[in-house]
Amino acid sequence: MNETCHALIKVYLRNAGGAVFSYSVTAPTSEDLTVKAREHVGQIMASGYRHCSNGVLEYFPPHWIDKIKVVGDIHTDYPDVPSGT
Repeated sequence: MNETCHALIKVYLRNAGGAVFSYSVTAPTSEDLTVKAREHVGQIMASGYRHCSNGVLEYFPPHWIDKIKVVGDIHTDYPDVPSGT
């Protein structure tokens, strides 16, 4: 199976010096990618974020997460429109 749709998941952390961690996910279709991205976001929000670099594993609890942003081939049937008050 050839994976063609890509998205970048960015995790913005507070109390970590403004750190933003990101990683890529892929899936064969936009719909599959959307489901996969939602699963990743849900797990990060529920259990926190784990980062491993140079043999060091760091865990950031859910209350350290400011936001999660997914950029890529994401599909929704209900797009919203931001506005100010």
